[in-house]
Order: sequence, then C-alpha cells, then structure tokens
Amino acid sequence: MIQRLYTRKSDINPIIEEAISTYQCKGVDHYTNFMHERILVHKVKFPLLEYIASTMTKIMSFKDQLLWIDAMVLRKTEGGNVIIGILLQFHLHKNYTFAFEKAKTVIADGDAWYVADLIGERVFGVGLLVDFDAGYSLFHTFGQRGNFWVKRALGAGAHYAIKKNLEGEKVEQIFRWLLGMTEDKNYQVKQGIGWAAKTTAKFHPNIITKYKAMIDASKTPQWFQKKIEIGLNRHAYASRKRG
Repeated sequence: MIQRLYTRKSDINPIIEEAISTYQCKGVDHYTNFMHERILVHKVKFPLLEYIASTMTKIMSFKDQLLWIDAMVLRKTEGGNVIIGILLQFHLHKNYTFAFEKAKTVIADGDAWYVADLIGERVFGVGLLVDFDAGYSLFHTFGQRGNFWVKRALGAGAHYAIKKNLEGEKVEQIFRWLLGMTEDKNYQVKQGIGWAAKTTAKFHPNIITKYKAMIDASKTPQWFQKKIEIGLNRHAYASRKRG
C-alpha cells in the first residue's frame, strides 16, 4: 500500500463524505475499518485530523464514538491519538470527569510518549482551560494514582494550558503542583513535569521569582532547576527580540 500525504481539507473532504455514508449505511464497524485504511495509516496533518474528529462528533452517537476510540487504541496509529483527544475534548463540556477518566485509561494502555503528549494536551490541557477547579482536582488525583504515562500527560496538559494563556493565579497553583511532583524519579514523569515548569518560567517569570527559595532548596532536583533555567533564558531572549 502506498502511504499518502494529506495536507489540505480539499484532500480529505471527499473521504469524510464517503466515511459518513459508510457509517450511516453500514454501521460503526465498517466505518472504523474505512477510516483506518483511508486516513489513519497515511500521513495526515494534525489540524486535518482534528477537523475530522470535530466533524464526526456531530454525526456519531456517543456510544459509537466510544467504539471508534477503542478501535483506534487497539490499532495504535499516531494520528488516532489526535482524533481520540478531540473526541474526548468535546465531552469536556458534557461529562468532564468521564473525559479525564477515559483519557487516563487510553494513555495508560497506549504505553508510548506520543500517546501521553497528544492526548494530554488535548484533554488534560484543554480541561484546565474549560473548568480549572475540576481539572486541578483531577490533576491531584491522577498525580497520585496514575501510572507514569498519565503523569507525563498531566505535565503535557499543564504546558499546553499555560501556553494558551491560563490566568496567572491559576498558573501559580499549577506550579505548586509541579513542585510537589518533583520527587518522582521516573524519566517519563520528569519529562512531562519539566516541560510544564519550563513553560511556566518562559511565560510567568514572576512566579519563578516568587518561589525562588523553594526552587533553590537542596531538595529540589537539579533536572527541575535546569528546566526552569531554560525557560527563563527563553523569556529573556523573547524580551530582547521584542526590543
């Protein structure tokens, strides 16, 4: 099979029309097979995958969306995780806790860094922007009980929310949570937590100044301090560039 590259909506709109017809006439099983063969085994730009997912949330029943998600989990394509993230993101406005819990399950089963990052940004990160209090509570719960991939995904989500202009006082709460996660020795956890710490320093250096004593304390690991240093350097560079 020749792997195709899809970069424009005009490339995939005819496929989406055929996919909808397949779903409506033959059901979800035929549809999931169709989408795997026509879309997910090919190279598709992430915004197009998000467009596909958003389109299908308007067509598919909730039950069938879950069946599609489970089919994509089993087939383990990178693009499938982008679609899963958007499908669950849609449910943040309907059943917030379900979206987080299902994301946690998918991420743990996915057993790969890109699954954690792609779904973590789109569900955990957007979740903080949709309902910070609910998300922050689940961050604490998952940070204690989730496996290392889930904890990495929380860091990816925190990074995304901060980058997308989460309010300063909420970023400070997230940063305190990040500080509390630094005792975890797992490499994947450190990657996610460090990513969010670096983004905090880049966009909110005032928070780093406020917590400098805690950051500089001997119990704070060097890898975390290094991520903050990188973020501060990026903030300084961006400030100089702006003139």
